[in-house]
Amino acid sequence: MLWDGMPVNEADPQALWQQVALVPQDYAHWPLTVRENVNLGQPTARGDAAVREACEAAGADEVVDKLGASLDTLLAREWLNGDELSGGQWQRIALARAFFRPVGLLVLDEPTANLDPRAEFRIFQRLRNLARDRAVLLVTHRITNVAVADRIVVLDDGKIVQEGTYAELAQQPGMFKQLLSYQVTSAADSEQQGSRS
Repeated sequence: MLWDGMPVNEADPQALWQQVALVPQDYAHWPLTVRENVNLGQPTARGDAAVREACEAAGADEVVDKLGASLDTLLAREWLNGDELSGGQWQRIALARAFFRPVGLLVLDEPTANLDPRAEFRIFQRLRNLARDRAVLLVTHRITNVAVADRIVVLDDGKIVQEGTYAELAQQPGMFKQLLSYQVTSAADSEQQGSRS
């Protein structure tokens, strides 16, 4: 694997780490202010405008706007005047932290698992804009989330079984088309169940 033409095993690990932002499935809930949560790990502060821009890209602006002290709100109910966030709200803060970092690679592992479909759609629209000047590695089981990807790699039991664009893979027989069919059928069944209730 190469990074800017250099084999990654020959690159300085610290320099590589500084070029990667990660949102894992199990992200940290830091008992800090919103601002500190977004700035976390950055050697120099870039100001509130940059924090707000990252929050907006992650959909966390809606969360921040509802908090009493905005960016100064402490995200820990057990602390004086602190607030506790829901899983989806924390996920947006974790995304804002990653979007805030000026890096070449964003690694997102199921980044919208705790979000409703509308919030998820908004984030993926903004993620497309962020991907203009950086690479994004998206790990997901939701096939529709990769519709905007330039390249999709389908793994099965740790092995690559298909590669291509969404349009190509949706037409080819294989695991991608099968999973897409399952998810579309499941979504349609859920809608029918909801309309009967």
